[in-house]
Amino acid sequence: MAVIDIRCPQCNGRNVVRYGKQPNGKQRYLCQDPNCPRRIFLLDTPHETALASMPTAMRQVLERALSGNDIEETARELRLPATTVAEVFQVLARFNAPPAGVTRNLSAPRRKRASG
Repeated sequence: MAVIDIRCPQCNGRNVVRYGKQPNGKQRYLCQDPNCPRRIFLLDTPHETALASMPTAMRQVLERALSGNDIEETARELRLPATTVAEVFQVLARFNAPPAGVTRNLSAPRRKRASG
């Protein structure tokens, strides 16, 4: 029988017990540390599963983008087309906060009413 060391993702504590199941069948866990702000958690979260299934090249592009590399440098290091790297950077830019001083206009552009 395999033993898995389960730790709380918030406080990294080992004082964790099984705490029922989700409606989809996934196991829930309860952190019993009184100082932990997060009490109930799942062992495998969806973003970890998605990252594990992501192709290696895509993961490397994301890591370099998050560390501050630019498109040309990343494409050169990974020997990928710059257009492919640029597409990943554009997708990533949708999920990141804009730089300081830049505001995003999330509302749709307003149309002028036709006078008549």
